[in-house]
Amino acid sequence: MKIIDKTPLQDAKGNISFPARVQGTLKYGFNWYAELEAQKVVIAQLDRSLEKGFVLIRNFTLPNSEIVIPIILIGAGGIWVIYVTKDKGSFEAKGDQWNIVNADGKALPASINFIDRVSKQAIVFQKYLKIQKVEMPNPLEAVLIAADPGAQIESVRPIARVVRSDAIKQFASSLLQARPVWRTDFIHEIAERILDPRPPEELK
Repeated sequence: MKIIDKTPLQDAKGNISFPARVQGTLKYGFNWYAELEAQKVVIAQLDRSLEKGFVLIRNFTLPNSEIVIPIILIGAGGIWVIYVTKDKGSFEAKGDQWNIVNADGKALPASINFIDRVSKQAIVFQKYLKIQKVEMPNPLEAVLIAADPGAQIESVRPIARVVRSDAIKQFASSLLQARPVWRTDFIHEIAERILDPRPPEELK
């Protein structure tokens, strides 16, 4: 799997200094650095399972915006927008809701709705692809992955696919078995179109 890392504020070796960490926390939020570390865990597992025909773009900032798409995975079977959560505990993914399940078994709305977040990221990114004239044979899929084995998740028809840490290998296998919609060489062309968008005059 080819990995293209566009994570902001990191050096050429992929490290983030303490001043950069502070800057990133102020800009992107308190959980920013911890979520980057969780991404590394998940990406390493995906990299062990997926073949050379896949391209993964990490933390791509959409042009002329502050919107960062955490993980874009491109394969013969399509495109997946992935958000990785570091949180652990008991959760419920129900429709467009992301709830915390307390000790009494009661589901309460979490402070951050990861299901809604990754779904909106997928919608925004699909609009970006449409502007860039990237034809999608089928809609791209939003995926929420829990990096911590301590995250127990009950899924009830969620609007995004939910993958627990112990099911990442199974998730990767499902991608390998997905019906191909693109040639392998076109996958790399799509990645280039994402990273180096065409100017408006060329798209008319």
